[in-house]
Amino acid sequence: MSTIDANGMLIDPKVILRRSSGIEHGALPSVLAIVVHQTDSSTAEASLNGYQVGGNGAHFLIDKNGQIYQTASVYARCYHVGKLIKSKCLTVNKSSCDTAAMAKMLAMSWTSQINALDAHERAKSYPDRYPVNSDAIGIELVGMHIDDKTYEAVTAAQNTSLQWLIDALYVQFNLKSSDVYRHPTVSYKNPGEASSAVWK
Repeated sequence: MSTIDANGMLIDPKVILRRSSGIEHGALPSVLAIVVHQTDSSTAEASLNGYQVGGNGAHFLIDKNGQIYQTASVYARCYHVGKLIKSKCLTVNKSSCDTAAMAKMLAMSWTSQINALDAHERAKSYPDRYPVNSDAIGIELVGMHIDDKTYEAVTAAQNTSLQWLIDALYVQFNLKSSDVYRHPTVSYKNPGEASSAVWK
């Protein structure tokens, strides 16, 4: 069985450790969710090299052949969710929204609306809102975007590894399938990103 060491690294023969401290931005106080992404790069090496520069990144990277890399400690926060999260109550259960506040925000211009919705959502606790960088692990799957609505298909090997990795993280952090999200569900991204990823 895989374990997480004192540095927050998942120790298992299936995982190659390629930690990039430049994509770690402070502590990740608790892991409440997982967000699945695609890299918009054609190779794992391109993403790994980019992570060395620092900035945005995720905790794990899965190559097209299924190889899993851990690129950041699970105890460190990575910038992977995005700056603005969507309203979970609007997309999942409108009856749970604060109707008066929501009506006011939805009457705003698009830019003002998404900023107001983000601030409104961040005032909530998970799972009443979507996950954010301070409570979620990110998993990247190598794959390019094709157009504004489409990414290339996730490979069978990637999906096999993704399922294994998520199962391992379920155990380590007491998570369930409802705690795993595709990136475009959570924030304003290409709707095709990770659309062919399978983990349930």
